[in-house]
Amino acid sequence: MDVERGCRPKQAYLSKRDAKAISRSMSARHREAFHVYACPSCRYWHVGHVIPAALRARLAPAFERRAVHLGW
Repeated sequence: MDVERGCRPKQAYLSKRDAKAISRSMSARHREAFHVYACPSCRYWHVGHVIPAALRARLAPAFERRAVHLGW
């Protein structure tokens, strides 16, 4: 993953504790669920939207998706 493209627009937090505090604040303010995750690219913590179970059930993991040949 390209760290510049993947993490640049996201706010990074140095500790999980700080990210959790922000996540709770955002959840209360926006009345949506947010979660905290450790980014494998930048090694900091990010806060993201929680995908509802109904949508998550429709998403296929990468290994189940069909591969597409672009013909290059």
